[in-house]
Amino acid sequence: MRDFVGRGDFTWFFGVVEDRNDPEQLGRVRVRAYGYHSENKSDIPTNSLPWAVPLNNINSASVSGLGDSPTGLVEGSWVVGFFLDGDRAQEPAIIGSLAGSPSQVAETTLGFNDPNGVYPRYTGESDVNKRARGENTTPTKVTDKINSPDSKFAAVYPMNQVRETESGHYKEYDDTPGAERIKEFHRSGTMYEVYPDGDKVTTVVKDNYSIVAGNDSVHVKGNVTVFIDGNADLTVSGTTTVDTPTTNWTGNINLTGDLDITGKSTASVDHVSAGISGKGHTHRDTPGLGAGTTSKPQ
Repeated sequence: MRDFVGRGDFTWFFGVVEDRNDPEQLGRVRVRAYGYHSENKSDIPTNSLPWAVPLNNINSASVSGLGDSPTGLVEGSWVVGFFLDGDRAQEPAIIGSLAGSPSQVAETTLGFNDPNGVYPRYTGESDVNKRARGENTTPTKVTDKINSPDSKFAAVYPMNQVRETESGHYKEYDDTPGAERIKEFHRSGTMYEVYPDGDKVTTVVKDNYSIVAGNDSVHVKGNVTVFIDGNADLTVSGTTTVDTPTTNWTGNINLTGDLDITGKSTASVDHVSAGISGKGHTHRDTPGLGAGTTSKPQ
């Protein structure tokens, strides 16, 4: 009977990914395995290497798109696995990847290298994410008027768990004692970060949209400060109720519609209605009552 996993030989391999463009989109990659394939691409070109299936972790259901997609490997990734068909070595399966410290860039003409020459991106240091190693790679923050606090990044290896994509998006779960943070960063600079004391800073480098299909409730136990460098428009289809002991308003108010006041209206300088001054207006002569200028409005 043909050998397979659990029966007959169990054959391990180490290798390098040379192609991840799986036509069946199953997360498979072509791997050149040490001891089985030559680095000479004339002997076996990249497109003749067998497709290797990835083994997902148990957090992924691997059915109907549930869980993490098995698309994290790139050309140049070092992997370890075994052959499902034993010594026939035509059905590789990948268990995991191996980080290292590359000493040179890819030699695209040879096997066991990234044929595209993209990876490794740097040499002479660990393949482990720089932020996980304690290096803060965040660009300078956007200038603001609210004096938002600077990042509290103080990660110490190996306490910072980092997930970064090829284009530069990343997410951090930093458990460094005294510097615990959570951060999600988009390569454009849009991001949010939760600091060790619970403060949260959100930065949006372009437009921001928030859609709430139901009700929206906000409770701020402290103060609220809003700076708007442009215009502000508020459209309310129903009734707007503002309940505050005192409203201080600086600047002009242009009102279209009626104004109903329950209580007293006080103008410290003057009140002008329909072009008539409440402070300096006069009345015409009233027959029998004499003529003159009225006193201050009562």
